[in-house]
Amino acid sequence: MSVRTSTILAAIGAVIAALLTAAPAQARSHDLQVKSARVAISSAGNGKVLVQCRAKRQCRGTITFSRDTGKPRSRAYKVAAGRTAHVSVALRPGSRDNPHNAPAVSGRAFRSVSKARLKIVERAPRRSTHHATVTTETRVSRQQITGRVTGLGERLASDVRVDLLRTLRGGNTTVVKGQAVPANGGRFSLAVNLGANNAASTPYLLRVSGRDQDGVRRAWYWRGANGRPTGGGAHVRDAMPVRATKWSAFVADVTYSSISGTTSPGAEVQVASPPPSYGGKTAQRELDIASCANFFGRTTADASGAYSVGFLPVTGSANNRYVVTARTGSTRAWYGAGDRRFGSCHDATGYAKKRGNLLTLTGPVSGKNLAVSPTGNAVTVKAKYSPAYRPTSQGDRWIRLREKVPGLKILDAPVVAEGMANASGVKTFKNLPSGRYWVEVGRRTGCYDWFPSRFSNNNTYFKGLDRGPERWKSFRKLSDLSGNAQRGLERIARTAKPNPAGAAQNKVRKGYAGWMYRNYCKARGAGTINTLTVTGTGQTQTKNTSRNPQGAVVKGRIKREKGRTNKEMLVRLTSSKGTRIVRTGLTDSKGTFHIAGLASGTWTISVNSDSWRGIGRTFSGRKSITVKAGKGYNAGTLTFRS
Repeated sequence: MSVRTSTILAAIGAVIAALLTAAPAQARSHDLQVKSARVAISSAGNGKVLVQCRAKRQCRGTITFSRDTGKPRSRAYKVAAGRTAHVSVALRPGSRDNPHNAPAVSGRAFRSVSKARLKIVERAPRRSTHHATVTTETRVSRQQITGRVTGLGERLASDVRVDLLRTLRGGNTTVVKGQAVPANGGRFSLAVNLGANNAASTPYLLRVSGRDQDGVRRAWYWRGANGRPTGGGAHVRDAMPVRATKWSAFVADVTYSSISGTTSPGAEVQVASPPPSYGGKTAQRELDIASCANFFGRTTADASGAYSVGFLPVTGSANNRYVVTARTGSTRAWYGAGDRRFGSCHDATGYAKKRGNLLTLTGPVSGKNLAVSPTGNAVTVKAKYSPAYRPTSQGDRWIRLREKVPGLKILDAPVVAEGMANASGVKTFKNLPSGRYWVEVGRRTGCYDWFPSRFSNNNTYFKGLDRGPERWKSFRKLSDLSGNAQRGLERIARTAKPNPAGAAQNKVRKGYAGWMYRNYCKARGAGTINTLTVTGTGQTQTKNTSRNPQGAVVKGRIKREKGRTNKEMLVRLTSSKGTRIVRTGLTDSKGTFHIAGLASGTWTISVNSDSWRGIGRTFSGRKSITVKAGKGYNAGTLTFRS
């Protein structure tokens, strides 16, 4: 055992001895590190090199080009501990490492020498000498961003201007410089500074502006790469960065053209294009046509129906494919590359952000005819209801069509048509545009109408300049309002939309004291959602919906401090689920409420959230409730303490 132990100790000693012997042969790393791979040299032989002091104390020393002619031009440096900085270097005119002596290379704006040698003599914090290899280049301090602006066709823009913009912190932009383009086919040339050691310039955005065919000044943003324009973006977020480099001028040619044709006299004509990228949800909402496209130009057809929209970016690629829309009154039509009529921007892009149906503008497009007559489509919706309840008129029989816009929740989708079905649940919608729709039955939330009230008026709430003009919403009889059918508050009540006051509001209903105009709907069904597709024009079709089931019912009671009324307080149930609508109820003479028509799920309870009669919202009691359609629930007593 002792022999084995001595052998192990001898081996360990040998390893340690070897390490101690090898250590002096391993050079310590130097304190100043050269970070530049390229060094730009001026005509006077001066330049800057990026270095980093990796020590815990200041780095000091000198830097020379070791192959400089004669006595090398030495430059001293001082760099704070842990910092990175540019320090001076210099070369004599005849040096082999001076790029001004190198031969010119066709197609680039600089000369260069590879494998130039820098000698770094470190004086502090410790002495050391080492070398670094760099490429020297002739200094290119400024470069041009240039291009030609060309309008194709007869309707040319005037007062054309090109501006360079820089993006600021926070997303704002500022104009750096700009230039007017004197005539069609004229050029612009904007000089910008390059970075240190011939690094590329700050990225800029190129904005093109001019007066269109109607003298309206419009602007859009250039897109493309050096020498390869790909069109334009309507907003700054669509612009592509332009960076000047040492190689040569950046070429950003601009070409624009027009779309013209005939439509209905006096029609409003607009030209739109999907964005180059749809981006996130916020960017989609911010588009001129939410989730679809941005407008690039507009005009009004003359008395003969002729129109022309110019100053539109030209490209032969998939970018900037256009859709043209014309509108007269409430009728609108959309057209792409062919004669097919679409019902909306989304219909033209196939509800999938596709550009295949759209028009590619490679030059002037003429003879683009836009028919804007009513579609002649008639769609009859037949709603079905559970036999367990009798549908209410406004709450259950209301049918609403929303366009099925990609990426939007149902409640965010735009309403295209709506109306009340008859007693049999049937409603016909005429002249419906082609497209894809959500069909909602019994999902109405806003039902502004006159409801009998246990109060003769609500004048306490309507005090002050801000609420005084709304005093027409509450009265004992319509004739009690100031004015008459032609003037004053009575006229406002008689012309209110929807559901103006009339003969019924000149009588006080038994058991009540007056009338109030409220945003209140009563429904018993949970509501249904179906889908519908309409294609072409002159079509007749019927849509049978799924059965609208009976919703859940939530009852409860509002209790207040002694002497304070709990009558006609609004109780509202809301849901964070994006497909459920609000359901409401009013308390009776005893403060009891019941809210029907609730779909299955969890609902949040709020009281008097429309602030009628100035009553606060804070209460104690149940704040949410989970229900199942067709069942009944009790929310208990909700108590106001102040």
